Amino acid sequence: MQTNDALFKANDAPQLLVATITTNTTTVGVSQDLSNCDDQVVAIALTVSAYSGAGSLKLLLQESDDNSTFTAISNNNLRLKDVVTGVYLEPADKSDAAKLSANGVSKLGFLKSKKYFKASVVSTGITGSATVSVIVQYEKAFKI
Repeated sequence: MQTNDALFKANDAPQLLVATITTNTTTVGVSQDLSNCDDQVVAIALTVSAYSGAGSLKLLLQESDDNSTFTAISNNNLRLKDVVTGVYLEPADKSDAAKLSANGVSKLGFLKSKKYFKASVVSTGITGSATVSVIVQYEKAFKI
């Protein structure tokens, strides 16, 4: 197995974030070094469990060349994965991609173009609490 293969690298630190969210916030994102990975799909799974009250949570994906200055990944590079068909679709409203307002899993994918990426969770309208986890996964190619 190639050590620069993203599928192999995913075993280094697949879980990026676990948090219980009770207020409107943006979690401190956890970055991951993709410099030794071949260009492949990076898929980020957002799982919401123990949800109560109202509000919504969505993924914020950013990238960087220096692991310091992060910018949002271009909407044109984001794809939402249909959990039923397993096919990546271009979201109609990319700003709401991978948004959840109840228990469930949403997967957002992108093609890496920089050395590092960071995933955070943005919560809005929270009146109760939600436990979230963010896990990085890698796939060989988009299905379109």
